Amino acid sequence: MIDVRRLNVLRAVVETGSVAAAAELLSYTPSAVSQQCEHTSRVLAAVQDAEDALAAWRSGRTGRLRLAAFPTASSALVPGALADFRSRLPDVALDFVVAEPDEATNHLRAGSVDVAVVVLPRSPGEPVNDGLVHHHLLADPFRAVLPRSHPLAAKRQLDIALAAGEPWIGVSSCPDLFALVVELACARAGFRPRYALEADEYPTALGFIAAGLGVALVPMMALSPSPHPGVAVRRVKGIQPERQVWALTRDAIADELAVRVMIACLKRAADEFVTEVVGPIPGRVTELATGTG
Repeated sequence: MIDVRRLNVLRAVVETGSVAAAAELLSYTPSAVSQQCEHTSRVLAAVQDAEDALAAWRSGRTGRLRLAAFPTASSALVPGALADFRSRLPDVALDFVVAEPDEATNHLRAGSVDVAVVVLPRSPGEPVNDGLVHHHLLADPFRAVLPRSHPLAAKRQLDIALAAGEPWIGVSSCPDLFALVVELACARAGFRPRYALEADEYPTALGFIAAGLGVALVPMMALSPSPHPGVAVRRVKGIQPERQVWALTRDAIADELAVRVMIACLKRAADEFVTEVVGPIPGRVTELATGTG
């Protein structure tokens, strides 16, 4: 609670120009006036600190940014993006959670995360009206993965029609999106894959393949930084199957500094992944928002 008497003392000092003159005006001793002014100065300093903290929070330079991403993006893209973000906004706290695309999107809509990295069955340029802001990160190409000792592993590129009779390994962690890409690629090759086993995630699937239990199409991010030593990874001949990776946020927070910087950091991490692992993205220029101009 503010003590009005102390503010009156401070005003008297300002108006008279000295502690002694203020003491005489208010009939206080000079030492009493000094004590009142010291207390008021501490209060005003605390108020200034609070105002500075509020201004920093409003500008996006402090506060908290919450990110969700699906498992393979969490290992291939997120570490670099978080390190980049930390270097640019060191006073913004970071929360991160691994979540499959549907779960991450639900978290985003509920307000429990601010940015979600997801896979969507749509390509850049396709219209969307879901109330969210979409930023395309990359097209993650699938590769044919076989046991290292498999006869087809001798080929540099694989026509997957040659694997039509092989047992296939499925992945259940994201069944709809996985099946959509894989079955479309196999349909173009003239067959439907015969699934012998289903893994709960890509590392398990690679273990199955290395053991000779089947073949699969696996996205590059699931093969990073290096695949299982017992498998051979081959480029698919012809049209490349791929999944589209996006960063989503809510329209209400899309212009906040921390959100803009995180999106930019994710784009930079995606560019670096594609350049180092897949090949450059034509025409992509990433500008990092810093809020300085």
